[in-house]
Amino acid sequence: EYSYDVYLLGGCPFNRHGYSFNGLGTPSYRAIKNTPLVVLLLNPNIPIVYGETEIHIDMVDYIVEENSPINTFEPGPLTDVDRTIGENVASLVEDGSTIQLGIGAIPDAVAQAFLVKKDLGIHTEMVTSSMADLVLAGVANGSKKTIFPNRLIGGFVSGSQKLVDFVTENPSVHLYPFSFVNNPWLICQNYKMCSINTCIEVDLTGQIASETIGPRQFSGTGGQNDTAEGAIHCPGGKSIIAFASAVTKKDGTRLSKIKSMLTPGSVVTMSRNNIDFIVTEYGIAPMKARTVRQRVENMIAIAHPDFRYELREQAKQLMLW
Repeated sequence: EYSYDVYLLGGCPFNRHGYSFNGLGTPSYRAIKNTPLVVLLLNPNIPIVYGETEIHIDMVDYIVEENSPINTFEPGPLTDVDRTIGENVASLVEDGSTIQLGIGAIPDAVAQAFLVKKDLGIHTEMVTSSMADLVLAGVANGSKKTIFPNRLIGGFVSGSQKLVDFVTENPSVHLYPFSFVNNPWLICQNYKMCSINTCIEVDLTGQIASETIGPRQFSGTGGQNDTAEGAIHCPGGKSIIAFASAVTKKDGTRLSKIKSMLTPGSVVTMSRNNIDFIVTEYGIAPMKARTVRQRVENMIAIAHPDFRYELREQAKQLMLW
């Protein structure tokens, strides 16, 4: 149970039925029920987005009026590496598939590569600017979805003003709590569910670290493991991790994101058993039903060329094969 003293949430002005809408996310009805003091920040800039986002006036104890702008951001520029990775991922995803995308340049590049696809559906934790582009281009119409057909299903919205305008009072966009959207049992019912995420580093057997750099916390777990679980149990589904093979530090030093072993202390966000394909700008590494030797070979093949010999030697020393 929740043990909050105060639950603070935002909402748009009440309609004639006494309802406000949380807008770009979903309120926690459990928290509202179990928290002694519920305060609603009433903001005219918060848009109406449908789904499980409504808040009735009887649910709140205090209303505080404010007029702060909605935080938005524009997607960053894409590099040639990003675009190549996007094209590699797109080659794995069939027309009619239901997709989930993470945040960042790689997922944005994947979405751009999807513009040649047909009849995609979207079931995702985070609704992003690139997803709005896919819907507006007629690519993601949800016509093949087996659950929530013709609707974009998400947990929250974050991105550009164009995205905010797209989701506002759009009957085809529905937001639901993470406990619902990220439920693997629900996700696996989508038609050809494809979970597409990125990470910080991967080891040669396919273990994925997405939230820490060594023991230092870098980001949250997010829903990528949930969507991957759903995808691998979905007929025709695919669990995909995509990332640039190497990163260049400020001093010009290049580091491989494919490691013989994860950096000591790193949290394994996704088990190697939950991955079907790992993708870099150098190709696609199939992982499902592969032996350890095959996994190591496939991972070295998509590593940056500067590190392949070193990774091979380290694999021999560790007796991975």
